[in-house]
Amino acid sequence: MKKIIVAKNIGFCFGVKRAVETTEELLYKLKSLSTVGDVVHNPLVMEKLKLKGLKVYNSIEEVKGKFFLIRSHGLPKNQIEKLKKLNFKIYDMTCPFVKKIHYLVEDLSNKCYTILIVGNKNHPEVLGIKGYGRNIKIIENKQDILKHKHKKLDRVAVISQTTLNFDYYYDIVKNIIEMVKAKEMLVLNTICKVTEEREKESIEITKKVDTVLVLGGKESSNTKKLFKICKKECKYCFLVENFSDLSKINFNNFNEVGIISGTSTPNFFIKEVIEYLKKIGYKEVS
Repeated sequence: MKKIIVAKNIGFCFGVKRAVETTEELLYKLKSLSTVGDVVHNPLVMEKLKLKGLKVYNSIEEVKGKFFLIRSHGLPKNQIEKLKKLNFKIYDMTCPFVKKIHYLVEDLSNKCYTILIVGNKNHPEVLGIKGYGRNIKIIENKQDILKHKHKKLDRVAVISQTTLNFDYYYDIVKNIIEMVKAKEMLVLNTICKVTEEREKESIEITKKVDTVLVLGGKESSNTKKLFKICKKECKYCFLVENFSDLSKINFNNFNEVGIISGTSTPNFFIKEVIEYLKKIGYKEVS
């Protein structure tokens, strides 16, 4: 029997669900709403929101209109202040978990910590977090740590981007402890629990199937990390961003298909993929 194993932890996480549903409600009420950058990193979701009236700009300086939405990744504090001065009505859809890190960084900064954020230097979440404190450095790899090797620091706090893989973060932290000399070092695990749960479940599923479909946007950080993890465990792993990607896969070669998704992947797309697989002879099993 050809079968499909679908992850239990799939589709929108709480923060994304809240952001998307609230954006849809606001668009229904206001008809037009502005934001900087995609609300979530998924082209299918963004296409629907744009059709309903969402205007996406590249920078604060370009923004037009009366109503502004802060996307789930958050924004630097100084940019929010600029919007307030321009008299925008602001709706804050920053993920609650990311918001907690903003408060944490403000507190650590006020206590004179040098803060090292482990994550992608260009990721909007990381750039947003950086905007809530002083003396903050972003650590993307071991080379970045070397820049601080010979500095004498007093208090250092290490935090992570919420969508990091824990093993990667742990490896970087070990190197920071070895290379950075400080009187006090505080290491905090700010990786989202949902991200950790999905990564663990993904590994379990890949061990049971011939191939894995990772459903999600190609610009989504957590989706790309899930794909990377699955690729290590399963030779035949595919990142599926839209329905047309399925036509590139020869399912005749596979009896068991695993389906997992990033946290910004909509349920309607997951259902479409499952229905397609059922039509070509697969049966969903628990």
